Amino acid sequence: MTRAPSQASGPRYAVVAEALIEDILSGRYPVGATLPTEHALCKQFDISRHTTREAIRRLQNLGLVTRRAGVGTIVRSDRISQRYVQVGDTVSDLYQYAQDMALNVLEVTDIEADSDTAALLGCAVGQAWARLQGLRGMDPDALPMALTDVYIARAYRGVLGDIDGAGLPIWALIETRYGVIPTEVRQQITATVLGVDDAAKLRATAGEPALRITRHYLSEPSGIYEVASNLYPAGRFSYSNTLRIDTATTLSK
Repeated sequence: MTRAPSQASGPRYAVVAEALIEDILSGRYPVGATLPTEHALCKQFDISRHTTREAIRRLQNLGLVTRRAGVGTIVRSDRISQRYVQVGDTVSDLYQYAQDMALNVLEVTDIEADSDTAALLGCAVGQAWARLQGLRGMDPDALPMALTDVYIARAYRGVLGDIDGAGLPIWALIETRYGVIPTEVRQQITATVLGVDDAAKLRATAGEPALRITRHYLSEPSGIYEVASNLYPAGRFSYSNTLRIDTATTLSK
């Protein structure tokens, strides 16, 4: 029987999705089979209908199921598509991303911020940082999903020794080691094209469209202490979230 989700394992929809993924990959629900109804899944996992739909949406984004009106949710594949869709509403969803997308470290260097880097990091020119570059992916034998550059304030450089095999976001490792808790995460999503060097590392084509997601992690009172920039070739990644309308506020206007 499919396991029940644990409150401590991450967002409930992500845990339910992982349980259903295991059932599909193991053959419990073979290709062509119909998953249990939303009502049945709500009862089985003791979750809301909204949580059930988010879990099914994650399976759809991975190319495992399709939904047909009047029929239900049909298993279309027992292999995860080599494309990653991040479903994000809260900072806690970044835990799931770190677990799904293993980081293969390519290079670690100590830098002093030049003018361009200082503008990116929001720091003074000449300030010392540690810089890590690596490739993220779901399968080490498949195409990498992203080229990742992470800048860490020099005071927290010791966290670099905790990254290998941790399966946790770097900001979470900093919190564990140093007690620094992020109070704000600023995220910017931009369209770009791949340069020659980046394309070679990603096994992609120079000039190909790409998506760059940059996150600045801040704590009070120290300010920005980590910046992560992820570069995704077109077709390998998309970002999905849900904007909920505050009906009480809307009706009052």
